[in-house]
Amino acid sequence: MLTGFLAWTRRSLADPTWRFLILFALYLAAVGILLPMATQAFPGVMRFMVEATAAIEYAVLALFTDQASLNDTVVHFGAFGVRIIGECTGLFEIAIYVACVLAFPTTWRKKGLGLLFGIPAIYAFNVLRILCLLVVGRYAQSSFEFFHLYFWQGTLILMIASVWMLWVYLVVRDETGTAISD
Repeated sequence: MLTGFLAWTRRSLADPTWRFLILFALYLAAVGILLPMATQAFPGVMRFMVEATAAIEYAVLALFTDQASLNDTVVHFGAFGVRIIGECTGLFEIAIYVACVLAFPTTWRKKGLGLLFGIPAIYAFNVLRILCLLVVGRYAQSSFEFFHLYFWQGTLILMIASVWMLWVYLVVRDETGTAISD
């Protein structure tokens, strides 16, 4: 039985699809272990990310309305407010994206480009997500929980996958210099 498993493992690691899936799972597990440890070891970094995200949310919202206010890490739109916490910073979504990029079989230069452009794109989408939640909370508060827990979670998955697939399509190329085809 062990011999069969080892043979399957060798064949799987030789197949780029299996290798990607295995590496992605390992990178994601490593992030799942290391990110909480890092946030505990360096609480100032997470606090900075939370405060920066709250300040950005407030600044963008204030461009469109005079009903925006910021109190520590709570962004208000009129009477409705949301507290920005660690999970609101986009770090966890970025970690999933980073695991996808690192696991993909391409050069480190291309992986670097994927990280350079993908991380800000995912962070910007996360800012948009919170702004939309503020609008929903202000004008349709009964729908806030649905949008917060279901709609935007599913949309974030699509965003991560879309940014990753766009990177694969535009940046990752085979030896002939053409985009990877169907």
